[in-house]
Amino acid sequence: MLNVLENQDGATVRAALAVLESRHQSGGKSSALAAALRVGYWKVRDFDRYYAVPRLQHAVPTHRGTHGLATIIGATFEAVVEAEQLRLAVATRLARSAHERAVNRFGKRSPVTARAAVVLAELLYEEGHHAGLDALVMQSLVTVRTSGDEESALRGYRVLARLAARRGDTQFAFLILKEAEVLAAARDWTGMMAESLLLRTQLLLTEGRTDDAAICAERIETLVRDQRFSSNDTLHASHALARAQVLVVTGDACRGATILRELQAASCGKRNNYWGLRLSVQLADALLGCGDQAEGRAMLVQALQIGARAGVYQTFVDAGAHVAELLLSLHHATPQDSRLPPELRPYIGSILAGRAQQRARTLPTRPSRVTESLSPREHSVLLSMSCGLSNKRIAQELQIAPETVKSHVKGIFIKLAVQTRAHAVSTAGALGLL
Repeated sequence: MLNVLENQDGATVRAALAVLESRHQSGGKSSALAAALRVGYWKVRDFDRYYAVPRLQHAVPTHRGTHGLATIIGATFEAVVEAEQLRLAVATRLARSAHERAVNRFGKRSPVTARAAVVLAELLYEEGHHAGLDALVMQSLVTVRTSGDEESALRGYRVLARLAARRGDTQFAFLILKEAEVLAAARDWTGMMAESLLLRTQLLLTEGRTDDAAICAERIETLVRDQRFSSNDTLHASHALARAQVLVVTGDACRGATILRELQAASCGKRNNYWGLRLSVQLADALLGCGDQAEGRAMLVQALQIGARAGVYQTFVDAGAHVAELLLSLHHATPQDSRLPPELRPYIGSILAGRAQQRARTLPTRPSRVTESLSPREHSVLLSMSCGLSNKRIAQELQIAPETVKSHVKGIFIKLAVQTRAHAVSTAGALGLL
């Protein structure tokens, strides 16, 4: 069961599934077994068998032991599957329910709670709800770093980096991605390493640092060339996407479009409609960039129709410059000129408003004091903060006055150039201060 839940290698998951299937066929009917089977089938993309496994009763609040654990894990992964099928409202409801029950049953710092929290955070981010997500994810990463699995860590660091980039705090985004790479190297999580480098590539491209972005893409290619990972589809997809994005930004959009077409073709059998939609938006941007206005426009309008029905938002807000230009043109054109379905106009308007807010949101440059050394007492306070202790509890632990703790916290905030405790803990972790 642990191999199924935590391993990303397809061969390992299939071998574990064979054992679980044998147990299931011989009469094993436990909820934990059913949850593990569903997760395994999802990982190997066998949805016929996934849906054949009896669905767990997630809503029952009185379950204890493995059944209670299984219903939470099952609901979390079911949320992921629903999101892949572009049923975001259902996915968010399942993830929120799983997170609330995990908090009530296991507390805020359990791996089960962290897994549900990062899935919920990614869904809320895609729907355009950003308030409070930093704190939710940072709290979860404390657990993920020590006892989490690769997928939970990847989701957590990914949404945290995107949130930082969205608010213009690129330096913090780079710090978060560096921390992700360090953790991935320590745990030998190759998929997470590749995804972190892909996110770094995207961030560098937005800053116009194309040479550095190309180096990141080459680092992913080095991972792909390792014979141990030659069958890792996720690794190959990360490399192809990084290459395509570098090509589009550096003026070779046609080659980038070719790579994106191949990615889209390869994704058809995986039954991941959300990933397919994201690829369509990026392919539309590449097509528009190489002058294929007709196909690029048709692909974007189709993607908008799908996204509007599903509630997808941030994917279009984060889209490339060519897509943004066409969105603006469609929004301001007369109905006769644009031939755009009228129901899409409010949707495009909200996307453009989101892009405008994102561009206007700039933070002051992080001061040089970010690297200033903390005093020994401030370091002790910071360590206690990372454990989730309140000022009162920290005062009791360190045998100092609460007002003194408050003063130390203020000093930590100033030196790290942050405004919240969660931000302070995550920044300190990225800087190696914890």
